[in-house]
Amino acid sequence: MSKVIVVGSSNTDLVFETPKFPADGETVIGGDFEVISGGKGANQAVSAARAGANVLFLTKVGDDEFGSNAIAVYNSEGIDTSFIEKQKGVASGTAMIMVNQNSGENAIIVAPGANKHLNQQNIDRISDQITEKDIVLCQLEIPLTSVAYLLTQAKSKKALTILNPAPYQGISLELLKNVDIITPNETETFGLTGIELVDQESIERAAFNLLQMVNRAVIITLGDKGVYLISHEQKGQFISTSKVKAVDTTAAGDVFNGYLAAALKDNDLRTAIELGMKSATLSVTRKGAQPSIPVMNEII
Repeated sequence: MSKVIVVGSSNTDLVFETPKFPADGETVIGGDFEVISGGKGANQAVSAARAGANVLFLTKVGDDEFGSNAIAVYNSEGIDTSFIEKQKGVASGTAMIMVNQNSGENAIIVAPGANKHLNQQNIDRISDQITEKDIVLCQLEIPLTSVAYLLTQAKSKKALTILNPAPYQGISLELLKNVDIITPNETETFGLTGIELVDQESIERAAFNLLQMVNRAVIITLGDKGVYLISHEQKGQFISTSKVKAVDTTAAGDVFNGYLAAALKDNDLRTAIELGMKSATLSVTRKGAQPSIPVMNEII
């Protein structure tokens, strides 16, 4: 049976509601506070699982309560956690997330903790699990050397690879040679290409430049404007999304990527993108990272 293999971060999100983001030296009286399971890797793994995929998740957590709770959450989602390790003497990854009560926009600070210790030896442990029928999805909240090694291993097994280049870091062309599909947002696209996305022409130009670096397709996520898709098989196209009132945009990109990976098992690229957008659109109408992720029946 084919599966989605997600390799990435696991964090515990400390979420603060705020009427505005504080300026330097300013204290703001906020609203509600919650502790929620998060991390880009974990969010994408949970999204793929709720989309109905058979999911294996590789991450590292600390030998602490946050780590134990995170693994319990992934198990409850039906995710294969067999290869998750606890890093002794290191805290689990933690993120402080401020959510603007008026716009739903967020600002995030991440303390990587155990995520920084996910290394090549950990990836070697799942190497035998990767097959040519699988989809391997990764992000950049773990060391770049580990991401590069994972992509090399995945391509040697002829798996389909998806890179969500977030949060943005400088990526080598060598790493991108092992990427089939790349899914940057506007900020990440600028970092990768040096092209600021200010209009249709600049989006098309940036996407075309990126397409020369990867094997199959570029999907630029444009928030409430939808996505721009270009591939080696089809011309560039804008795909629109539904307009909704955003409550909290945390993890919207992760939800899109998780659903995209899961949907590619049985659908063409455009159909998978449309499912990803619907799931992300639903997620921004709800609070929190993983609590906002819809299940497939809601998409249907």
